[in-house]
Amino acid sequence: MLKNTVPVALALSLAAPALAQTSGQKKFTFSLDGFYRQEWTNDIPEALAAANPDTRWRIQARPRIDIGLGGFALGVGGEFNYSKDENVAPKPALLRDNYDSKDARVDLAYLALKPAEWLVLEGGRIEMPAGLTEMVWDKDLRPQGGALTLQKIDSTGTRRLGLTGLWSKGSHVFDDEDVTMWMASLELGLSSSLSVTGSYLQWDDPAALEPMLRRQNRRVGALFLNEYKVVDVVGRLFREGDVELQLVADYCWNTEADDQNKGLWLAAVLGSTRTSRGRLEYTYAKVDRDATLGAYAADDFFWTTGWEGHRLDLGIAVGKNAAIHGTAQRQRFKDSPVVEDQDDWITRYRVDLRVFY
Repeated sequence: MLKNTVPVALALSLAAPALAQTSGQKKFTFSLDGFYRQEWTNDIPEALAAANPDTRWRIQARPRIDIGLGGFALGVGGEFNYSKDENVAPKPALLRDNYDSKDARVDLAYLALKPAEWLVLEGGRIEMPAGLTEMVWDKDLRPQGGALTLQKIDSTGTRRLGLTGLWSKGSHVFDDEDVTMWMASLELGLSSSLSVTGSYLQWDDPAALEPMLRRQNRRVGALFLNEYKVVDVVGRLFREGDVELQLVADYCWNTEADDQNKGLWLAAVLGSTRTSRGRLEYTYAKVDRDATLGAYAADDFFWTTGWEGHRLDLGIAVGKNAAIHGTAQRQRFKDSPVVEDQDDWITRYRVDLRVFY
């Protein structure tokens, strides 16, 4: 299940004993995130209705263990899903989800070294180390490979400068073991409340993706019409305090496509269900069909590229370790090859009971 992680993990583990001899206090952390979700999707086009249920429920649990020992850390986590629908049995021609509806799998398995404050090395199946939005990278997916980050941290613990390089292969839940992704990302902390992150992502051999993951990206037969070399710029303005506030603006473009190659993602978040009583989030996005490789974008919307839409999410804290979220989103396939479908809007509602420990 951990495709291609052994060489990276072994290389980092060879350096671990020497570092551990001079390490400080050992830290052990167990955490758990999970949810029960009920979902309703209205106005699904008739041609898509048979393969896309209009109502479904899903249960997910993601436990993980992290161990820190001075400048050395390792962790492992699992992902467990059980849902009303059978989204990969039999395999569909096109799958809109980045999860198997009935599955137990390894979610994280990493080693990390921090020999100095300015240097971080990570290997295995890791969390995305760059500040991308879900327009380009679904937060539920894990790069599988290695990452190196050079950074400058100020006296308050704020990162003022970060340069990250990432190589990964086989990073999807489903078969993409022959697809390699390269990323270089530069983060600038302009102040304690403002940051800008610029990233370059390149996917090699996207045609090796499992056919059901090709999604809305344009193709000629089994081959993609364009390559995917994506430049992405994210600006974040945030304020901490009694009521947290975050504003996010993300713009991307695929430098290898001559048209339908840009994406815009705007979000505003007020509050938090973990540190206060509630959280309100609004997202607007307009993503061209070849702005990015659709297999790795967020699966929360009906489409991952070629769409325009809105999402509103309201969360209410229930005690210290749980929250109820209600979500409404409205979306249209603006780049549909069927012109009369381009103005047809799909509405989706969700109710989540989320737990975190």
